Amino acid sequence: MATAEKTTVERVVTETGGFVLKLTVDEAETLVAVLSQVGGDPTASPRGVAEHVLETLVESGVRTYWPRVAGHPANLARGSVRFDDYPEES
Repeated sequence: MATAEKTTVERVVTETGGFVLKLTVDEAETLVAVLSQVGGDPTASPRGVAEHVLETLVESGVRTYWPRVAGHPANLARGSVRFDDYPEES
């Protein structure tokens, strides 16, 4: 089961730290499957953030959907998530 822990880092610029997320193998592979279905402009929408998380998981050794792996959650995915671009600042 997934667990999450929030940490706060104090800086001159107001910003919080991040999250440490502990996932089971099944949970990590499912997250990779979902993130693999994300579309949108990688620089003008949140897709770039999703892509960074995906790359980090894969670099950590999480099994991916390519080449096709029997039983991997990505083989069960139908559809996609598409992000619109960030709104232009006025």
